[in-house]
This record gives sequence, structure tokens and C-alpha cells, in this order.
Amino acid sequence: MAVTMKEVRAALDPDEPNYEEAAKLGPEALPHLQTLVNSGDSMLASKATFLASLIKDPKSGEIVGMAARSADPVVRVAAATAASKLAASSANAVLLELVSDPDPGVRKVARASVPERPSAKLAEKLEALKAELGALEEAAPPQQQPPFVIGLMPGETAVDMPGGTHSTMPGEQPGAMPGEQLKMPGE
Repeated sequence: MAVTMKEVRAALDPDEPNYEEAAKLGPEALPHLQTLVNSGDSMLASKATFLASLIKDPKSGEIVGMAARSADPVVRVAAATAASKLAASSANAVLLELVSDPDPGVRKVARASVPERPSAKLAEKLEALKAELGALEEAAPPQQQPPFVIGLMPGETAVDMPGGTHSTMPGEQPGAMPGEQLKMPGE
């Protein structure tokens, strides 16, 4: 029995699809998922990417790889997540592109999805990225932290008083509550 786009959309339209149930659509759903990955709808493309990764078929890796090359970082994050569900060879191919993605969110998810035993090529790329990051950190000047006083809100001033330093807001007298005056009018 052929799977229709209508069935695939019905499985993916809920906010929280039942991916386990949707994966039962099987490999016949993959052409529709490929169409959805390329649809331009970030949410639908992301869901289609993840669902493709759950269908055990060689074409699944191609669809996730297509999502990994999307211009949309939301779809690339989905591809990075989906890679962890693919066969090792497909996952390594997808992650090889994503571990050095220009978007930091994509890189973070991709690096978290690297299999326990990455391919030699992926492991080599990860080591090169680690070395590059280390060189950048060494070359960067140390960042100066702005001076601040713990406990002061913007606009507050530290005032030395008997018994320690206290803070006041603009217009407030030291030791008085906001609006309170320590001196009586006319004193």
C-alpha cells in the first residue's frame, strides 16, 4: 500500500508528533519526507528530517544529509540531532559537515551527536577543530571584567557608615527607607 503525502503530513502536523508511530510508514514515506525537508517550512522540515532518521533505509541518510546542507540553521540542528539515529557511516558523513558549521547552535548539537567511535575522517576533523580553538583562545587578549560592587543595583551608591558600607538609591538618605526622612521637617 502506497504512503501518501497526506498521511505523512498527518503524522507530522501535531506539535509533538508520535515519531515511533510515524516511522511505521516505512521507506515509502521517504520521498515525501525529502519534499518536506526542501519545503522551506523550518518546523515541518525539522520534523521530516528527524522522522527520516528513524526509518531504517539507506535513503534516510541522504535525506538527513540534505537537511544538513539547508540554509536554515533550524533544519541543520534537526539534521545534527537526527544523525545520532542513523547508521554510523551515514551519521559520520552528516556530522563531518556540521561539526564546523558557522552557526554555534548547530556545532554544539553536532558535536554532542558524534558517535562513540567516529570515523577516522571525523575524528581527524574534530582534533583539527580543537587545535584551532585552542590557538584562537591563546591568541585572544584576556577579557577584562568590568569593576562592580556586589549587591548594588544600577544607580545605587555605596556609602560608608558606622557599622559598614551601605547602599542608597538616588535621592535616598543613608540609613533611611525610600521616601523616609531621618530629620523632621524644620530641624
